[in-house]
Amino acid sequence: MAAHWSEQRERGSALLLRLMRAIALAAGRRVAGLLLWPITLYYYVAAGSGRVALAHFYQALGRRPTGRVLFHHYLTFAHTILDRVYLLARRADAPPLRVQGFEAIQKWLDRGQGCVLLGAHLGSFEAARAAGLRHEGLKMQIIMEERVSRKLNRVLEVLDPDARNTAVGLGGPSALLHVRDTIAAGGLIGIMGDRIAPAERSYTAEFLGRSCLFPLAPLRLAASLRAPVFFFTALYRHSIDGAPCYEVVFHPLAVAAPEGPARRQWLQDLGARYVGCLQRYCRMAPDNWFNFYDFWSTHTLGSLHARAAHESARRGSDRAVDCADFVKRRRA
Repeated sequence: MAAHWSEQRERGSALLLRLMRAIALAAGRRVAGLLLWPITLYYYVAAGSGRVALAHFYQALGRRPTGRVLFHHYLTFAHTILDRVYLLARRADAPPLRVQGFEAIQKWLDRGQGCVLLGAHLGSFEAARAAGLRHEGLKMQIIMEERVSRKLNRVLEVLDPDARNTAVGLGGPSALLHVRDTIAAGGLIGIMGDRIAPAERSYTAEFLGRSCLFPLAPLRLAASLRAPVFFFTALYRHSIDGAPCYEVVFHPLAVAAPEGPARRQWLQDLGARYVGCLQRYCRMAPDNWFNFYDFWSTHTLGSLHARAAHESARRGSDRAVDCADFVKRRRA
């Protein structure tokens, strides 16, 4: 079974990333794209558990996960990684962005009202960010894991100084202040809503015909910010002539959360709409699903029971960890 996403080690190194960036900018997208094939083959062969998890995803879609399908999936992921270089460097050979639905966000921004963007590990995060940063003066902050935000900001500083420090690490009061300031300034806050950490509170939803857990924290953050919420993704696609492009989608999910007892229903409706959108776009572009671990296995209550037991053993505690308490605790 693939490890929980929070335990998986990122493949590759900073040196390799810098080398790929230099080659990509010097050689151009066409030549760099050819180099992706042997690189993808290496990762495809090395990532045995990832292939198994990906096969489960295609089976949930009712599709046969052949080797060709799975390799193409990895190759699509590789293209989105390569395209980050061109998108952030604002190169002319970057794939075009076809944006749908941003006008609905623009109406709120014109009133000085910030918005929350609820995304997933589906498609290109950087393409969606690039679409937002096309609008001059627009403030945008992306919330993500601390270690990921540090690494991403280092890359951003080199490729696009205007976009540096737009990734905010989870945890600590400074992150919350950044978020609130961005919303108050009429900007956008982006956060992923598909990966649940072992100690997070969650809600249950049907996803591709199977029941699993999703993190509640992104929904509660959106509620506390009292801002409209949109689903967003940027799917790697091909135009009619076969050229690669990104289909950037902003889909309205909810208006600002109400106060009082009605907020509970608002959260339930938001969760259902979010998972519905995620399912819709997974079916539309399955090769853009970039969760390379057993999603359902690590997103079930039974899995969290096991994680609770593991945490208790790791700490050497004689007291059994109650799963309900474990699920409710937030990571420090």
